[in-house]
Amino acid sequence: MVIKKLSLRNKAKGKGKRVTLRPNRARSTQNLGNGFRRIQFPAVTIGANDFLFLFLSAGRGRAVVSAGWTISNLTSAWPTDSFPNSDSEWVIILENPTGVARSVIPFLITKSRR
Repeated sequence: MVIKKLSLRNKAKGKGKRVTLRPNRARSTQNLGNGFRRIQFPAVTIGANDFLFLFLSAGRGRAVVSAGWTISNLTSAWPTDSFPNSDSEWVIILENPTGVARSVIPFLITKSRR
């Protein structure tokens, strides 16, 4: 994880917006069975020609499994990085190469530790 964290710090220097999202701010939560849960977070704005750093927290007693996102306006967006930063946090770094601000809806899959 040291390599990923250094990479994140280098990319983050002076760029973009950083947002931390926790399950208590979820837009919706779906029980997928067998301890798995999908969390849909509220939309976050990414500026024109900018970066967005999303830190998605699994919450107490849960571990991250995977994450994803969708973005408004059917034009290019570049995922710069997506990785588990720890067993309870997933990081997604996106770049919006367009001249228009857009909305990003992040998703997180978690598993109960029990």
